[in-house]
Amino acid sequence: MKTRFFLLILALSLFVSLHAAGNIVFYADFEPGSKAAKPNAGVNDVKKYKPENAGTVWAEGDFNGGKLGGKKSMTQTAEGCGISGNTPLPGVDNFTDGIIQVVFSFADDDSFGVQFRRKGDDKGYLVVFGYNETPKVILGDLADGCCPSGQCLSGCGCENGAKELENVDHGLGGGLTQDNTVPYFGRVEVQGNSVKVWYMELAEVKDLFAPSKDLGPPVLDSKKANYKSAGTVGVWHESWGNGRIDSILVTSGAGFDVDVKDKLTTMWSEIKTTY
Repeated sequence: MKTRFFLLILALSLFVSLHAAGNIVFYADFEPGSKAAKPNAGVNDVKKYKPENAGTVWAEGDFNGGKLGGKKSMTQTAEGCGISGNTPLPGVDNFTDGIIQVVFSFADDDSFGVQFRRKGDDKGYLVVFGYNETPKVILGDLADGCCPSGQCLSGCGCENGAKELENVDHGLGGGLTQDNTVPYFGRVEVQGNSVKVWYMELAEVKDLFAPSKDLGPPVLDSKKANYKSAGTVGVWHESWGNGRIDSILVTSGAGFDVDVKDKLTTMWSEIKTTY
């Protein structure tokens, strides 16, 4: 009996360790000595992030992320439309479907975003988390020129209902702080031609790894991502002076593998009933 109980506890432990990480292929939290980094600690080294625009300058920085966001970040230290552009995530070269998630904060009024399924300058997509200057969530197609390196959204005509595929109010209101005191949470869930985007203050999020259904309705829900070839994932910005990024996460496949909490509760209940 004791042996069977031990084996069940062991199985429970293995379930949590394997399935909680599930299909996470990349996670960078930039915390010193962090063991959460995936696939290895190298992703927390800011020097590994090579911007396509040499004017973009990433550096180590502090972060006001609390329990979920942490205390350290990757900070963009330059400014101006000419230094705008994409920075590929190291090692994430074959993304088709999954989740791209970032925690971030603003020190000016410009926008931050992510690119996915990128192959060169004209294949792939851009999701923009706008702020004060562009209070929108935007889905743009690189094939439509949204948005070349060295240009702000205004310069490439991908805001205010121009060339972008989708353009919706971000719902955060106006006059938002520009001093990095308020951290935000952004999640992009990609499946086939479907792109769903959540954008909210980090304080509204209880669990960074929660299923998307627990985040409420997405801010943007589109079916226009018709280019489905695998490509890179990157973080994008426009003139994002002193903007800060933390907790970058990428999964493969259809979101997170399992709702660990529900299955863990069920297994533990069965063990208690049996013993």
